[in-house]
Amino acid sequence: MPDRDVDDLGRARSFVSAVLRAATPAVVPSVVLLQTNYLGPMAYRRGVTERRAEYAASLIMADRRHRTLREVTARFASRGIELVMIKGAAFAGTIYPDPAERPMHDIDVLIRIERLPEASRLLLDLGFERVGFTRKLSAYYHAVVFRRGDIMFELHRNIVQRFRTRISVEALWERSTPDPLGSGARRLDPIDDLLICTLHIARHELAVPAINYVDVRRLWDRLTEDQHARLRARAADYRVTRAVEAVLQMTELLARGASAAPSVGVGSRLLLTTDDVLLGVKPRRARQIGQKLLLTEGARERLGLGFSYVAAIAEGWYRGRAERQR
Repeated sequence: MPDRDVDDLGRARSFVSAVLRAATPAVVPSVVLLQTNYLGPMAYRRGVTERRAEYAASLIMADRRHRTLREVTARFASRGIELVMIKGAAFAGTIYPDPAERPMHDIDVLIRIERLPEASRLLLDLGFERVGFTRKLSAYYHAVVFRRGDIMFELHRNIVQRFRTRISVEALWERSTPDPLGSGARRLDPIDDLLICTLHIARHELAVPAINYVDVRRLWDRLTEDQHARLRARAADYRVTRAVEAVLQMTELLARGASAAPSVGVGSRLLLTTDDVLLGVKPRRARQIGQKLLLTEGARERLGLGFSYVAAIAEGWYRGRAERQR
Protein backbone atom coordinates (compact mmCIF):
# COMPACT_ATOMS: atom_id res chain seq x y z
CA MET A 1 0.00 0.00 0.00
CA PRO A 2 1.47 3.43 -0.96
CA ASP A 3 2.53 5.68 1.91
CA ARG A 4 -0.24 8.19 1.17
CA ASP A 5 -2.84 5.40 1.47
CA VAL A 6 -1.28 4.18 4.72
CA ASP A 7 -1.46 7.73 6.07
CA ASP A 8 -5.09 8.07 4.97
CA LEU A 9 -6.00 4.77 6.62
CA GLY A 10 -4.36 6.02 9.82
CA ARG A 11 -6.46 9.19 9.66
CA ALA A 12 -9.58 7.07 9.12
CA ARG A 13 -8.73 4.99 12.21
CA SER A 14 -8.26 8.15 14.27
CA PHE A 15 -11.45 9.80 12.97
CA VAL A 16 -13.67 6.75 13.55
CA SER A 17 -12.13 6.17 16.97
CA ALA A 18 -12.97 9.74 17.98
CA VAL A 19 -16.55 9.46 16.68
CA LEU A 20 -17.10 6.20 18.57
CA ARG A 21 -15.74 7.76 21.77
CA ALA A 22 -17.84 10.92 21.25
CA ALA A 23 -14.59 12.93 21.09
CA THR A 24 -13.51 15.67 18.68
CA PRO A 25 -11.55 14.19 15.73
CA ALA A 26 -8.03 15.59 15.41
CA VAL A 27 -7.68 14.55 11.76
CA VAL A 28 -9.99 13.81 8.84
CA PRO A 29 -9.51 11.08 6.23
CA SER A 30 -9.96 11.50 2.48
CA VAL A 31 -13.33 12.04 0.83
CA VAL A 32 -13.13 8.47 -0.49
CA LEU A 33 -12.87 6.90 2.97
CA LEU A 34 -15.49 9.25 4.42
CA GLN A 35 -17.93 8.23 1.71
CA THR A 36 -16.99 4.55 1.93
CA ASN A 37 -18.01 4.64 5.58
CA TYR A 38 -21.02 7.01 5.22
CA LEU A 39 -19.33 9.53 7.49
CA GLY A 40 -19.45 12.65 5.30
CA PRO A 41 -22.45 14.28 7.04
CA MET A 42 -20.96 13.49 10.44
CA ALA A 43 -17.69 15.08 9.36
CA TYR A 44 -19.57 18.23 8.34
CA ARG A 45 -21.19 18.40 11.77
CA ARG A 46 -17.70 18.26 13.23
CA GLY A 47 -16.44 21.26 11.28
CA VAL A 48 -15.41 19.80 7.91
CA THR A 49 -17.21 22.44 5.85
CA GLU A 50 -16.18 20.81 2.55
CA ARG A 51 -18.80 18.13 3.21
CA ARG A 52 -21.66 20.65 3.37
CA ALA A 53 -23.31 19.46 0.12
CA GLU A 54 -23.18 15.85 1.32
CA TYR A 55 -24.79 16.86 4.61
CA ALA A 56 -27.51 18.84 2.81
CA ALA A 57 -28.30 15.89 0.52
CA SER A 58 -28.52 13.57 3.55
CA LEU A 59 -30.84 16.01 5.32
CA ILE A 60 -33.17 16.08 2.31
CA MET A 61 -33.18 12.28 2.09
CA ALA A 62 -33.86 11.98 5.82
CA ASP A 63 -36.95 14.15 5.43
CA ARG A 64 -38.13 12.11 2.44
CA ARG A 65 -37.68 8.84 4.35
CA HIS A 66 -39.59 10.29 7.28
CA ARG A 67 -42.51 11.30 5.07
CA THR A 68 -42.46 7.97 3.24
CA LEU A 69 -42.53 6.03 6.49
CA ARG A 70 -45.51 8.04 7.75
CA GLU A 71 -47.31 7.55 4.42
CA VAL A 72 -46.82 3.79 4.49
CA THR A 73 -47.62 3.49 8.18
CA ALA A 74 -50.89 5.39 7.70
CA ARG A 75 -51.90 3.21 4.74
CA PHE A 76 -51.07 0.05 6.68
CA ALA A 77 -52.95 1.31 9.75
CA SER A 78 -56.07 1.85 7.62
CA ARG A 79 -56.05 -1.92 7.06
CA GLY A 80 -55.07 -2.83 10.61
CA ILE A 81 -51.48 -3.74 9.74
CA GLU A 82 -48.84 -2.90 12.35
CA LEU A 83 -45.15 -2.47 11.63
CA VAL A 84 -42.03 -2.20 13.78
CA MET A 85 -39.15 0.03 12.72
CA ILE A 86 -35.84 -1.82 12.70
CA LYS A 87 -32.21 -0.96 11.96
CA GLY A 88 -31.47 2.52 10.56
CA ALA A 89 -35.10 3.58 10.26
CA ALA A 90 -35.42 3.34 14.04
CA PHE A 91 -32.38 5.52 14.78
CA ALA A 92 -33.52 8.87 13.37
CA GLY A 93 -34.52 11.15 16.21
CA THR A 94 -33.25 8.72 18.86
CA ILE A 95 -29.54 7.85 18.84
CA TYR A 96 -29.16 10.38 16.00
CA PRO A 97 -30.94 13.58 17.10
CA ASP A 98 -29.87 14.99 13.74
CA PRO A 99 -31.17 12.39 11.21
CA ALA A 100 -28.86 13.73 8.50
CA GLU A 101 -25.89 12.25 10.39
CA ARG A 102 -27.16 8.76 9.55
CA PRO A 103 -27.25 8.36 5.75
CA MET A 104 -29.12 5.30 4.47
CA HIS A 105 -30.83 4.17 1.31
CA ASP A 106 -33.68 2.09 2.68
CA ILE A 107 -36.39 1.81 5.30
CA ASP A 108 -36.58 -1.51 7.15
CA VAL A 109 -39.69 -2.61 9.01
CA LEU A 110 -40.87 -5.83 10.61
CA ILE A 111 -44.28 -7.14 9.50
CA ARG A 112 -46.25 -10.06 10.91
CA ILE A 113 -45.79 -12.85 8.42
CA GLU A 114 -49.52 -13.47 7.94
CA ARG A 115 -50.00 -9.82 6.89
CA LEU A 116 -47.05 -9.73 4.49
CA PRO A 117 -49.04 -10.49 1.28
CA GLU A 118 -51.51 -7.69 2.00
CA ALA A 119 -48.74 -5.29 3.04
CA SER A 120 -46.95 -6.04 -0.24
CA ARG A 121 -50.07 -5.26 -2.25
CA LEU A 122 -50.51 -1.97 -0.41
CA LEU A 123 -46.95 -0.94 -1.27
CA LEU A 124 -47.63 -1.71 -4.92
CA ASP A 125 -50.77 0.46 -4.69
CA LEU A 126 -48.56 3.29 -3.36
CA GLY A 127 -46.39 3.12 -6.46
CA PHE A 128 -43.61 0.87 -5.20
CA GLU A 129 -42.29 -2.02 -7.28
CA ARG A 130 -40.81 -5.25 -6.00
CA VAL A 131 -37.09 -5.58 -6.72
CA GLY A 132 -34.36 -8.11 -6.02
CA PHE A 133 -33.88 -11.84 -6.47
CA THR A 134 -36.97 -14.06 -6.59
CA ARG A 135 -35.67 -15.98 -3.57
CA LYS A 136 -36.76 -13.00 -1.47
CA LEU A 137 -40.36 -14.05 -2.16
CA SER A 138 -39.77 -17.26 -0.22
CA ALA A 139 -40.91 -17.63 3.37
CA TYR A 140 -37.40 -18.95 4.06
CA TYR A 141 -35.88 -15.57 3.19
CA HIS A 142 -36.02 -12.80 5.76
CA ALA A 143 -37.29 -9.82 3.72
CA VAL A 144 -39.02 -8.63 0.55
CA VAL A 145 -37.65 -5.44 -1.04
CA PHE A 146 -39.62 -2.68 -2.79
CA ARG A 147 -38.50 0.53 -4.46
CA ARG A 148 -40.12 3.82 -5.39
CA GLY A 149 -37.70 6.18 -7.07
CA ASP A 150 -34.52 6.15 -5.00
CA ILE A 151 -36.16 4.98 -1.76
CA MET A 152 -36.05 1.30 -0.87
CA PHE A 153 -38.61 -0.19 1.52
CA GLU A 154 -37.94 -3.62 3.05
CA LEU A 155 -40.70 -5.70 4.62
CA HIS A 156 -39.09 -8.15 7.03
CA ARG A 157 -40.84 -11.36 7.94
CA ASN A 158 -37.78 -12.33 9.99
CA ILE A 159 -34.43 -10.89 11.01
CA VAL A 160 -32.20 -13.44 9.26
CA GLN A 161 -32.87 -16.62 7.29
CA ARG A 162 -35.22 -19.10 8.94
CA PHE A 163 -33.49 -21.79 11.04
CA ARG A 164 -30.17 -19.87 11.07
CA THR A 165 -30.92 -18.79 14.65
CA ARG A 166 -33.55 -19.41 17.29
CA ILE A 167 -34.80 -15.82 17.39
CA SER A 168 -38.40 -15.52 18.54
CA VAL A 169 -39.98 -12.93 16.24
CA GLU A 170 -43.14 -13.13 18.32
CA ALA A 171 -41.14 -12.10 21.41
CA LEU A 172 -39.79 -9.10 19.48
CA TRP A 173 -43.38 -8.06 18.78
CA GLU A 174 -44.46 -8.58 22.39
CA ARG A 175 -41.64 -6.38 23.72
CA SER A 176 -42.18 -3.63 21.13
CA THR A 177 -44.01 -0.40 22.06
CA PRO A 178 -45.75 2.43 20.18
CA ASP A 179 -43.34 5.05 18.84
CA PRO A 180 -43.38 8.00 21.28
CA LEU A 181 -42.36 10.29 18.39
CA GLY A 182 -45.75 9.74 16.80
CA SER A 183 -44.82 7.97 13.57
CA GLY A 184 -47.66 5.49 14.05
CA ALA A 185 -45.19 2.60 13.92
CA ARG A 186 -43.82 0.56 16.83
CA ARG A 187 -40.30 0.47 18.27
CA LEU A 188 -38.26 -2.45 19.47
CA ASP A 189 -37.27 -2.92 23.07
CA PRO A 190 -33.86 -1.15 23.48
CA ILE A 191 -32.06 -4.47 24.01
CA ASP A 192 -33.67 -5.94 20.91
CA ASP A 193 -32.72 -2.79 18.99
CA LEU A 194 -29.05 -3.49 19.66
CA LEU A 195 -29.41 -7.24 19.15
CA ILE A 196 -30.97 -6.79 15.70
CA CYS A 197 -28.35 -4.17 14.79
CA THR A 198 -25.50 -6.58 15.60
CA LEU A 199 -27.16 -9.44 13.70
CA HIS A 200 -27.54 -7.25 10.63
CA ILE A 201 -23.79 -6.58 10.70
CA ALA A 202 -22.96 -10.24 11.33
CA ARG A 203 -25.22 -11.30 8.43
CA HIS A 204 -22.93 -9.20 6.23
CA GLU A 205 -19.84 -10.88 7.75
CA LEU A 206 -18.86 -7.58 9.46
CA ALA A 207 -18.27 -5.98 6.02
CA VAL A 208 -20.38 -2.86 6.51
CA PRO A 209 -19.55 0.88 6.53
CA ALA A 210 -18.18 2.18 9.82
CA ILE A 211 -21.39 4.16 10.45
CA ASN A 212 -22.99 0.82 11.37
CA TYR A 213 -20.52 0.46 14.22
CA VAL A 214 -21.41 3.97 15.37
CA ASP A 215 -24.99 2.64 15.60
CA VAL A 216 -23.78 -0.21 17.79
CA ARG A 217 -21.77 2.04 20.09
CA ARG A 218 -24.64 4.49 20.60
CA LEU A 219 -27.16 1.71 21.20
CA TRP A 220 -24.76 0.07 23.68
CA ASP A 221 -24.08 3.33 25.54
CA ARG A 222 -27.77 4.00 26.18
CA LEU A 223 -28.16 0.63 27.97
CA THR A 224 -27.43 -0.02 31.64
CA GLU A 225 -25.02 -2.69 32.88
CA ASP A 226 -28.01 -4.87 33.72
CA GLN A 227 -29.29 -4.48 30.18
CA HIS A 228 -25.85 -5.41 28.81
CA ALA A 229 -26.09 -8.66 30.76
CA ARG A 230 -29.63 -9.24 29.48
CA LEU A 231 -28.44 -8.64 25.92
CA ARG A 232 -25.88 -11.42 26.27
CA ALA A 233 -28.43 -13.71 27.93
CA ARG A 234 -30.90 -13.07 25.11
CA ALA A 235 -28.14 -13.73 22.55
CA ALA A 236 -27.41 -17.07 24.23
CA ASP A 237 -31.11 -18.02 24.19
CA TYR A 238 -31.30 -17.18 20.48
CA ARG A 239 -28.04 -18.97 19.67
CA VAL A 240 -26.33 -15.84 18.33
CA THR A 241 -23.65 -15.25 20.96
CA ARG A 242 -20.75 -15.64 18.55
CA ALA A 243 -22.24 -13.15 16.07
CA VAL A 244 -23.04 -10.58 18.75
CA GLU A 245 -19.62 -10.84 20.39
CA ALA A 246 -17.81 -10.49 17.06
CA VAL A 247 -19.67 -7.25 16.33
CA LEU A 248 -19.15 -5.87 19.84
CA GLN A 249 -15.44 -6.68 19.64
CA MET A 250 -15.13 -5.02 16.23
CA THR A 251 -16.83 -1.92 17.61
CA GLU A 252 -14.41 -1.80 20.54
CA LEU A 253 -11.38 -2.33 18.30
CA LEU A 254 -12.49 0.55 16.07
CA ALA A 255 -13.04 2.73 19.15
CA ARG A 256 -9.46 2.01 20.26
CA GLY A 257 -8.10 2.84 16.81
CA ALA A 258 -6.59 -0.64 16.60
CA SER A 259 -5.63 -2.56 13.47
CA ALA A 260 -6.93 -6.01 14.39
CA ALA A 261 -9.75 -8.53 13.98
CA PRO A 262 -12.25 -9.90 16.52
CA SER A 263 -11.49 -13.23 18.16
CA VAL A 264 -14.39 -15.64 18.61
CA GLY A 265 -12.52 -18.93 18.71
CA VAL A 266 -11.05 -21.30 16.14
CA GLY A 267 -11.24 -19.86 12.65
CA SER A 268 -11.22 -16.20 13.70
CA ARG A 269 -8.43 -15.48 11.21
CA LEU A 270 -11.16 -15.62 8.54
CA LEU A 271 -12.80 -12.50 9.96
CA LEU A 272 -12.22 -9.02 8.59
CA THR A 273 -9.91 -6.61 10.35
CA THR A 274 -10.75 -3.07 11.33
CA ASP A 275 -8.69 -1.89 8.35
CA ASP A 276 -10.77 -4.07 6.02
CA VAL A 277 -13.91 -2.39 7.37
CA LEU A 278 -12.53 1.13 6.92
CA LEU A 279 -11.33 0.37 3.38
CA GLY A 280 -14.64 -1.20 2.39
CA VAL A 281 -13.08 -4.60 1.63
CA LYS A 282 -15.56 -7.26 0.49
CA PRO A 283 -14.32 -10.83 0.98
CA ARG A 284 -14.20 -13.29 -1.87
CA ARG A 285 -17.00 -15.85 -1.97
CA ALA A 286 -15.05 -18.75 -0.47
CA ARG A 287 -13.91 -16.63 2.49
CA GLN A 288 -17.41 -15.18 2.84
CA ILE A 289 -18.92 -18.66 3.17
CA GLY A 290 -16.33 -19.52 5.81
CA GLN A 291 -17.21 -16.34 7.69
CA LYS A 292 -20.93 -17.14 7.52
CA LEU A 293 -20.31 -20.57 9.02
CA LEU A 294 -18.00 -19.15 11.69
CA LEU A 295 -20.54 -16.52 12.76
CA THR A 296 -23.36 -19.08 12.90
CA GLU A 297 -23.55 -20.65 16.33
CA GLY A 298 -23.61 -24.43 15.95
CA ALA A 299 -24.07 -27.44 13.66
CA ARG A 300 -27.87 -27.30 13.82
CA GLU A 301 -27.93 -23.62 12.90
CA ARG A 302 -25.37 -24.10 10.11
CA LEU A 303 -27.49 -26.86 8.61
CA GLY A 304 -30.49 -24.58 8.98
CA LEU A 305 -28.66 -21.80 7.12
CA GLY A 306 -27.82 -24.14 4.25
CA PHE A 307 -31.34 -25.54 4.07
CA SER A 308 -32.92 -22.07 4.15
CA TYR A 309 -30.64 -20.85 1.36
CA VAL A 310 -31.51 -23.74 -0.96
CA ALA A 311 -35.20 -23.71 -0.03
CA ALA A 312 -35.43 -19.95 -0.60
CA ILE A 313 -33.99 -20.30 -4.11
CA ALA A 314 -36.40 -23.12 -5.00
CA GLU A 315 -39.52 -21.58 -3.47
CA GLY A 316 -38.60 -18.12 -4.71
CA TRP A 317 -38.25 -19.42 -8.28
CA TYR A 318 -41.68 -21.04 -8.05
CA ARG A 319 -43.34 -17.94 -6.57
CA GLY A 320 -41.59 -15.68 -9.07
CA ARG A 321 -42.82 -17.82 -11.94
CA ALA A 322 -46.37 -17.68 -10.61
CA GLU A 323 -46.07 -13.90 -10.20
CA ARG A 324 -44.98 -13.46 -13.83
CA GLN A 325 -47.87 -15.61 -15.10
CA ARG A 326 -50.53 -13.50 -13.36
